[in-house]
Amino acid sequence: PNLLDGDAIPVENIDVWMAIAEGFKAERLLCAMYYWQMLVAYMFDDIELAIKMVEKYLDLKNPFEGLVVGSEIIFLYGLTSLAQARKVKEDIWKRRGHEFMKKVKKLAKDYPSSYQHKLLLLEAESAFNAGSKSIASEKYEQAVT
Repeated sequence: PNLLDGDAIPVENIDVWMAIAEGFKAERLLCAMYYWQMLVAYMFDDIELAIKMVEKYLDLKNPFEGLVVGSEIIFLYGLTSLAQARKVKEDIWKRRGHEFMKKVKKLAKDYPSSYQHKLLLLEAESAFNAGSKSIASEKYEQAVT
C-alpha cells in the first residue's frame, strides 16, 4: 500500500488525518502517524515513502526523542537508508545509514537486550551492500538468534 489507510484507519485517506494534525500542530499524533507510516512502508518495500515519513518526523520541533518511538525511528532510518543505498547506489544513503548505525551502536551499548540485534541487522545490511556476503550472513544469523 502507498499509504496506511482502509480498515487500519477508517477514513478515505490518511493524508486527511495528517493534514488535520499538521494544522493543529499535534506533534505527538504526528510522531505516531509518521512512525507507523514509515514502518508499514518499509515492510511493503516502499523505501521512498518510508524515508519521506522519517524525514517529516525529524523535522518536528519536539519529536519523541528519548522515548521508545524515537529510538525505533533511529533504527528504522538507518535500515531504510541502507536499503535505499542498495537500491539507488548513492553514497549519501550509505553515509546516512552509517550515521544512524552509530546511534544504534550507542543504544546497543546502553540497552543491549533491546538494541544489540538491531545493530547486528544494520551491520548485516551494511556488509551486504559492501559485497561481503559471508559477513552479512553471519550478522543476519547473529541478529535472529
